[in-house]
Amino acid sequence: MSRGFAALAALLLAPWLFRALALLESARGPALGDLRGFLADVAVSLAILAPVCLLSRWIRWLGILLVGVLAAAYYANYETITALGAIASPLDLKFMADPTFVQGSAFALAHTAVLVVAVVASLGLAWIGLGRARASDVLLAFAGAGVFFGALSFWPADPTLVPWRQVNAIQYNVEWLAFREVETQRGDFANPAIAMRELVPEIGADLEAPPRFAFDGRGQNVLLVVLEGVSGGYLPTAARRHQRAPFYPLAKLDHTFSENIGYSTFLNHQRRTNRGLFALLCGEYPRLLVGMPKMSTTSGTPWRRCLPEILREHGYHTVYLQSASLSFMQKDRFMPAIGFTETLGQDWFEEPHLRTFWGVDDRTLFEQALEKLKELESEHRPWFVTMLNVGTHHPFTVPESFETPYDDQFRRAFNYMDRYFRRFLRQLENRGLRRDTLVLVTSDESRGDLMTTEDGMASILTENWGFLVALLPERQRLVVDEVFAQSDVPLSILDYLGLAEYGTDFFGRSVFRHYGRGRPIFYGNVNHRMIGGLKADGSIVQCQFEGKKGCGRYQPTDGRIFSDTLPRINNDEAFAETVREMARRSLPPQDTGPLIVPLVADPVFEVRHDHFQMVQGITQISVETDEWYEVDLEFEVRGEGAVNIYHKLTLSPVRPLIEVRTKLEPGQTLKLRYTVAPDIRVSASSLRTHARMAEGLPAQLVFRKRRFELVRGGERPPQGPNLLVAEIDPPPEEPARLSTLVTPLQKYRSFLHKRERRGMTREDLRGAAPNE
Repeated sequence: MSRGFAALAALLLAPWLFRALALLESARGPALGDLRGFLADVAVSLAILAPVCLLSRWIRWLGILLVGVLAAAYYANYETITALGAIASPLDLKFMADPTFVQGSAFALAHTAVLVVAVVASLGLAWIGLGRARASDVLLAFAGAGVFFGALSFWPADPTLVPWRQVNAIQYNVEWLAFREVETQRGDFANPAIAMRELVPEIGADLEAPPRFAFDGRGQNVLLVVLEGVSGGYLPTAARRHQRAPFYPLAKLDHTFSENIGYSTFLNHQRRTNRGLFALLCGEYPRLLVGMPKMSTTSGTPWRRCLPEILREHGYHTVYLQSASLSFMQKDRFMPAIGFTETLGQDWFEEPHLRTFWGVDDRTLFEQALEKLKELESEHRPWFVTMLNVGTHHPFTVPESFETPYDDQFRRAFNYMDRYFRRFLRQLENRGLRRDTLVLVTSDESRGDLMTTEDGMASILTENWGFLVALLPERQRLVVDEVFAQSDVPLSILDYLGLAEYGTDFFGRSVFRHYGRGRPIFYGNVNHRMIGGLKADGSIVQCQFEGKKGCGRYQPTDGRIFSDTLPRINNDEAFAETVREMARRSLPPQDTGPLIVPLVADPVFEVRHDHFQMVQGITQISVETDEWYEVDLEFEVRGEGAVNIYHKLTLSPVRPLIEVRTKLEPGQTLKLRYTVAPDIRVSASSLRTHARMAEGLPAQLVFRKRRFELVRGGERPPQGPNLLVAEIDPPPEEPARLSTLVTPLQKYRSFLHKRERRGMTREDLRGAAPNE
């Protein structure tokens, strides 16, 4: 019996320890629903104990190892809860294959010592408890799990508590996958924007309203500043409009908000940077469901004209500038594809105050961006610049020398951004740039209240609470409570510039006009697997598990949709079905033509570090059964030093399907050409190339070929991976310097088909990014 308790303790130690740690760090006090969460951990641990005991009877070390892996997984869930306020997803796994994420965030652990102690203790208890597992232990574990799950079935979840406090993470994900249908990566419509407008015409371009004030912005510059993760709840003035205290007050940004035109009820359509930027720049809802984002498909052949392209056609010099790596989330391809003349990332910055694997600090971004704006001013033509910081993204890029009253990195990072962004605005003023520039400040996504709100649904909704500040040359000052959203921004900019006639394909309204009527707005939250919609009457419908588990309707008090309580009212099944259908229609378009993507935006890549830099990275690309890949790469090393190259294609996190490693000397060229024709549908594959200095000397990769093509018709190549060319020219003296690995696709088939029968997609194997 003592061995059985030790085995159960081995599985229960990590979930209880990290649940308690998350509760201690939560701003909300304990509730009865928390006890339900601890009991759920017991039920799941008993359910896992049975197969672990069975496994240990044959291979003891493997059962013990599984216990250690589960302990580490529970810690990863804790980190996700503290960073995102949500339960970790199996879709999060794919970013573990991304060096930018791994080195930037995954290694930045909050409690390394606690993790080590938990894993070692769990392994020790497992060693004791699984030493002589018997058949009776298996039966007792199954019986105990049945008793606890039976008891939990009579204890309904508390809707005022967020899910992670009431359920076990493994239980939650199994339930979600059971409800989830096999993922469709592309929708049933050639143009999702038209399909969504046909469903709800009110979401289309609407300028039928009087201006809030007289404006004539023809020929003005436009600066769009996107601040990573900032919520409207961080601005005291906006928070007061919803009768609540600010979560993490940003005093200087709030001063900008109240001294210009601030929008207190601004809806972000999704979590994740790539979805927020798509809405802000293309005036269309992003993908509202989990899966391949529209930015990935737009990187190849855009199906719509976005704001940068329209402005470029009207004489604007368009620039996208961010402090992080451009290859992450394929911005190096997406931004040029939608009309940016220049696309600049972290390698553009010189002598930063701090550089991490994620990018440069916010002070560096704002200071060097000023010099870029000064350069653009000298061209004597209008410009459109979009800026995105990274310092307020986990793990928070802040120089150690920065003095602030806050100890935790989160508050230090937001305080650092707040200080230097205010200085940036003052310098814009001092240099005279404000006289002829429309400045819009917003966020890509909202980190929300991070567990400070009592009401669970109200807390989750804060993760869609963005903000918008408009700094106009006319110096207008106003706080607007009317509801606007990210997809309104492109139409608003065109309206201000006198180019509204070119924005008729965009969604939304102009923030510079006053509308006396409500309208429906739709949104999602991939972290919580939720979709929702705001009705024209001000009520809200939110659906769990992306509409598969059920929807609830809520009536905000006095129209304050981000207040700290959301009273539930009678359901509206008709609008709930509209929410589900809108989410389905938000998928990337159906397309029968090939998807052709240049693997790198710039044919010359600078290799300047002794750690691996991502040269290119395509993620979340799906392959249907009638499609296949064709990849053609050819690049030469130039400069002073040799370069280590690592190229891989993966269809699952198990191992690369194709892997190439080599060292190239200056003057040598690597040629790679291959096809991959899988026999079953793959919903999320990844293709990446990494490079680093081999001998401490900088070099360049000069690309002659850089083609990735997803082919959808024609003569199909042989099934599986086919490495057609893999050679170095001139050949190295040591042939072993070029290492290639081609895994037969047949090894994946039983693995993938098994997951298919369980209702999981290929993306479930690779995962989805935690927060970008």
